[in-house]
Amino acid sequence: MNVLGVDRVILATPDLTETRDRWRDLLGITFGAVLEPTTSTDSGGQDVANVISDTGIELVTPRDEGGEVSRFLAEHGPGLYAVSIRVADLDEATSHLAERGLEPVGEYHANDFSEVFYHPRAFGGAMVILAAYDAPHPAETASRRTGVETGSP
Repeated sequence: MNVLGVDRVILATPDLTETRDRWRDLLGITFGAVLEPTTSTDSGGQDVANVISDTGIELVTPRDEGGEVSRFLAEHGPGLYAVSIRVADLDEATSHLAERGLEPVGEYHANDFSEVFYHPRAFGGAMVILAAYDAPHPAETASRRTGVETGSP
């Protein structure tokens, strides 16, 4: 499996605006516009709002109740939700993990961007997402097209 690097670190939060503003005010890290439309994945099927920084931090909050992000927040509170790892070949990477007994719990595909989700139990407590796409990250491109640096939800 050819791992290209950490794609992004994903933090779950109940308040996207407050968390985004704290990262900006305390660390000087800015985020792109809140991504619209909301995303829905096979990993819990929950609509979420999210923002991504150029430094690889993604903040995610549920738009409704009952999905994986809501469940995570109810059980653990705000914090590390997932780590996304960029791989050169997603099929090869998923086959590699399948040979070691790991099956994905969900996946997401949009245009030339694909992700496969693995349960936190498999990797010591955080969901691992394998991602494959042509650089730059599609969300980064979308936020730069809008010219918005710190959009609001």
